[in-house]
Amino acid sequence: MNLQIRLVSNKKGLNQVINIRKAVFVQEQKVPINIEMDEHDNESEHFIAIMEGKPVGCARVRTFENYIKLERIAVLKEHRGNGFGKQITNFLIKYYKKKNIDEIRLHSQISVADFYTKLGFKKRGEIFSEADIEHIQMYIKN
Repeated sequence: MNLQIRLVSNKKGLNQVINIRKAVFVQEQKVPINIEMDEHDNESEHFIAIMEGKPVGCARVRTFENYIKLERIAVLKEHRGNGFGKQITNFLIKYYKKKNIDEIRLHSQISVADFYTKLGFKKRGEIFSEADIEHIQMYIKN
């Protein structure tokens, strides 16, 4: 299966990202829409994952002074188990490695922290709550 991952560059792509996030975070995980869709969407880079012409996953990336933060990584329920989350995350690691980013961070839901550990991320700090879901900060050095 040939998953295509690309930076969103137009309104159509951004709408596809928003629809995936609403399905995964708002409908499935019951995150309030005003928490899921926030002020950081305007300052972030958004990525869409396309399989056979259909959007199946997404991610949001925010840039800080000395690191980037992966956020809102999501794969639609019916497409999970195909390795798309791994492909999206590995794509982002390579993409930002080429831009000489020293560190990539993310806030992992506790339920998927092992997934990120297998991709090379390390846990940092204590467990905390975001949108009433337990998370832990994770990072990888480039």
